[in-house]
Amino acid sequence: MRAELTLFTSGEVEQICAAARRVLHRKGLRFTVPEVLAVFRRHGFQLSEGNVVHIGPQELDAALLTVPRSFVRRGADASRDVPIGDGETKYAIGSLPIWIIETSPGVSRRPATYQDFRDFTRLSEALEAYAIGNPVVQPQELPVEVMPVLWNRNNSVRMTKPACCWYATSFPVAEEGLEVLKLAAGSLEELRRLKRWAITICPDSALQWGKSAIGALVMADAGVPIDILPMPFLGSMYPVTIPGALVQATAEVLGIVVLSQLVRPGCPVLHSASYGGIMDMAAGFHSFGAPESALFAAASAKVGQAFGLPVNMMQGTTDSKCPDAQAAFEKALTYLLCALAGADCVTMAGALLDFALAASYEQLLIEEEIIGYVQRIVKREAIDLETLAEEQIMALPFGGHYLETPHTLAHFREALYFPRLADRRSWDQWYSEGAKDAPRRARERARQILDEAKPAEGLPVERRRAVDAFCASVCSRHNVDPEAVLY
Repeated sequence: MRAELTLFTSGEVEQICAAARRVLHRKGLRFTVPEVLAVFRRHGFQLSEGNVVHIGPQELDAALLTVPRSFVRRGADASRDVPIGDGETKYAIGSLPIWIIETSPGVSRRPATYQDFRDFTRLSEALEAYAIGNPVVQPQELPVEVMPVLWNRNNSVRMTKPACCWYATSFPVAEEGLEVLKLAAGSLEELRRLKRWAITICPDSALQWGKSAIGALVMADAGVPIDILPMPFLGSMYPVTIPGALVQATAEVLGIVVLSQLVRPGCPVLHSASYGGIMDMAAGFHSFGAPESALFAAASAKVGQAFGLPVNMMQGTTDSKCPDAQAAFEKALTYLLCALAGADCVTMAGALLDFALAASYEQLLIEEEIIGYVQRIVKREAIDLETLAEEQIMALPFGGHYLETPHTLAHFREALYFPRLADRRSWDQWYSEGAKDAPRRARERARQILDEAKPAEGLPVERRRAVDAFCASVCSRHNVDPEAVLY
């Protein structure tokens, strides 16, 4: 059993689900990619003027019947496998910022580099709180044309954890990215079995799926899990009320659920209608860190569960520009609400700052600690003769203590959370060792890990060679030296 947070009653969730169904049927969703529209036409769906697809109750329910309620994302070995839908919330590192925030000697910002790409990969591998890995940043010295293959190559060759693959907004990009995954898996059939890599797709505007749907079309046939990710900013592209925004975002998710199952029944999908925030009416900007973001995500988890879908909450972005108290409290509250709502995954966790435009090494380590606290808070407490400790209480002399009792020695390791970063020492100890704040301790720990960690080997040698040969050909075509990037 998992901890539970209920923002809406079951009856209210049913109202949201029913409204999303009506929107999907009566208003429909616009799809702009001809090949996507051809799939719907081929299966007899009603289309109206403007390439709007109407999905009725029977068509939706037929698709929902074939979606896996749970599945396992395989790692390079069984110790890295990540069950989705087993009642525990998994965390993944965020992705795609273009800047690096540095905090020493003062706060500054610089473009993300390929070295950062490599370093975040090694940290991603080393930090156990993150079950799903990522290299986080987009290197700014490389042309974007080579990133689909380099990203997918990195997340198979240099990552033993499950990871995301590069998003796709054209058929060549999708097909090149898929080719890397097939070579890494060894075959299309093995790729379908592994479910090691997942792709994220996003609508391009309200109730409209544009080129991002190409990723679903290509990857669904290969059985690659699809994270369906509307970005519901309340008050701009979505209704300002949480229930209204849930209705629209859910309808958008369900449209791709249906498409994916038309392409390949049984393709895993994740209900990820959570990566958004609000339009701040005072500042005139979108905000990720608003409390409504966390509330929406927690409510969205319940809606996804009501449809029988695995739920991924893409939360963890803050409006703060550096690893400070604002970043910590915005992220901590969001992660806690997502876990209490029963999300299967939280996959923009770790490193992201400034509206996801920037990443921070310090923030990655600080969030590992936040996740550790959240995991301990939502952990179910066992009630049995041992944990009730009645005999120990009866045996204790009045005024005694439990510090050295066999019961304490037997249970303290699983009963207590041991921080990796938080400082619990006395003032004198802390001050005598440099009075280091959390960002400085995080920076030093990151450097220690990078100094000690070696690049992981995520594939057998023959598959790595096949992946590298393909990636080298793509890099050469775009005037990028393969020797410089196939580390």
